[in-house]
Amino acid sequence: MTKDLFDKYIWLVDTIYRAGKITFEEINERWLRSRLSEGEDIPLRTFHNWRIAIEQVFDININCNRKGGYYYYIENADNMQKGGVRNWLLNTFAVNNLINESHHLKRRILFEEIPSGRKYLTTVIEAMRDGLELELYYQSYWYEEPSTYTLQPYCIKVFKQRWYVIGVMLNAPEGEEPEERTKQGRIRRYALDRVHRIFATEDTFKMPRGFTVDSYFADAFGIIVEPEVLKAERIRIKATDINHRRDYLRKLPIHWSQREVENHSDYSIFEVTVMPTYDFIQHILSMSSEVEVLSPNYVREEVVRWVKEIAKIYGLKTLDF
Repeated sequence: MTKDLFDKYIWLVDTIYRAGKITFEEINERWLRSRLSEGEDIPLRTFHNWRIAIEQVFDININCNRKGGYYYYIENADNMQKGGVRNWLLNTFAVNNLINESHHLKRRILFEEIPSGRKYLTTVIEAMRDGLELELYYQSYWYEEPSTYTLQPYCIKVFKQRWYVIGVMLNAPEGEEPEERTKQGRIRRYALDRVHRIFATEDTFKMPRGFTVDSYFADAFGIIVEPEVLKAERIRIKATDINHRRDYLRKLPIHWSQREVENHSDYSIFEVTVMPTYDFIQHILSMSSEVEVLSPNYVREEVVRWVKEIAKIYGLKTLDF
């Protein structure tokens, strides 16, 4: 598939999705205003070929309501609002097309750089598609030299400007610590920015029956999942009006499970059900004095421990807590 054709598919999905329902004539009018058209109409046959290809490539169905004017619409459009790869692809490429059509604005639109994505994503995605094991030459921060790992790739995830591949690690290199070698056959995560080399082997694998990525990460804040160490907890968090923190949390929840359970004049209480992993604690600390963990007590104490460590760095030897 050429990039130009791919862009046309994305344009068509985005146009219909934003319109809700739209006739072919209205689609063609918008098409003629797009740089992709080069001033030419969409032949009806081409339009239907694109519909078929979009269903095959993106699993997005463009249906037609023949009652009242032959309106086209996205089937189950509400599901696309819940996220996932289809929504990510749509948003990414739709914005890219819009920027290309408004090329004079390119220098005024800035994006966060994800340094590891472009180099290794294609290899990982193709291995996932074909059910092939990966061999990674990987540099962990815990070791001075990189090592070779064999991985069955289950999924990929982006978090905090890093791409990760998650799957079952089949072997740990000789010389690793015993506790690392005991993790063979268990799900592990590898940051792509720490990979030196990666390639697909000829060995195949199948995803285990009943495993879903959504359920695996359901109780995770970010990328860390440690069911053998931590369980999901109902964590109560007090968010103040300092810098409008509670308003930010209302618009950008900490976790999909977040609920606002109390609302007071200058603060609110939120509850999330999540594993209190390292990345969760770090996120709480990033909000400084604007939030306070109320319970459970051991999570609160873990936040306090980190606060004390920070105080030591800044020369505050005594703290009244």
